[in-house]
Amino acid sequence: MAETKKTVKNTSVVQYQGLEFAESDCIKKAESAFKNAYKDVELEKLDVYIKPEEHKIYYVGNSNCVGYVEL
Repeated sequence: MAETKKTVKNTSVVQYQGLEFAESDCIKKAESAFKNAYKDVELEKLDVYIKPEEHKIYYVGNSNCVGYVEL
């Protein structure tokens, strides 16, 4: 009988100078900001850069659509 592996749930939380935020929330915010800024562009790839010292989440969608959203 083949053994099935259980999926491990992961959470990534950043704590920085009194701030606390989950990586997954930052990705959701960046994706939402992309969709609002580039309404006619289908999102295929999203790179997210979290800069807590600036209180911003920067994103690059599809290698050429850039923007940011407040942390």
